[in-house]
Amino acid sequence: MPIMRVGGYLLVPIQIDLDDRTVGRLQQQLLKEIERTRARAVILDVRMVEVIDSYISYTLSETAVMARLMGCRTVLCGIQPPVALTLAQMGVTLQEVAVARNLEHALVLAGSFQERDKGV
Repeated sequence: MPIMRVGGYLLVPIQIDLDDRTVGRLQQQLLKEIERTRARAVILDVRMVEVIDSYISYTLSETAVMARLMGCRTVLCGIQPPVALTLAQMGVTLQEVAVARNLEHALVLAGSFQERDKGV
């Protein structure tokens, strides 16, 4: 899965449906890239993803918590209506994850995190 550096952020366009194995590999790869690049935010673009189950949502939240412990914020963008409906019906809450409508909104949120963190 590609992880691209955009300024001080890492952009991960997820273009396949995630399964348990893939999301585990993504978690490991992403944490290594955060350490290597010292990124301030990770943007996970899931607009092409049609299914996010409870395990995948848990792993994404866990990854966000790990990233936050490394000084990096996480933004999830592009959630499709059927995915949002399923997550809401399952009662899923995403910890340490900001949610954005689209990539443009995600970049604005990531920038606001950077500004807020400078003041700390």
